[in-house]
Amino acid sequence: MNNRLTVATIDTPDFAGWNFYVEAGRAFDADDYAAAYNLNRHEIDPASIHAAQDAAARLKPGEWIEVSHT
Repeated sequence: MNNRLTVATIDTPDFAGWNFYVEAGRAFDADDYAAAYNLNRHEIDPASIHAAQDAAARLKPGEWIEVSHT
């Protein structure tokens, strides 16, 4: 079963918790995400990886995406 990623665009990241953020101007790296959460990269749904990469590419200065998985 593949893990699906969920992406939310935010402008105030909460660095106090254990969340995965990508800031404007940076790319979403599925390998980094998998390592951070001790997941097998190949068990992450490819379509949701692509959606997270697209969301990161659309960010404007001052915006972040928060990525999580189910």
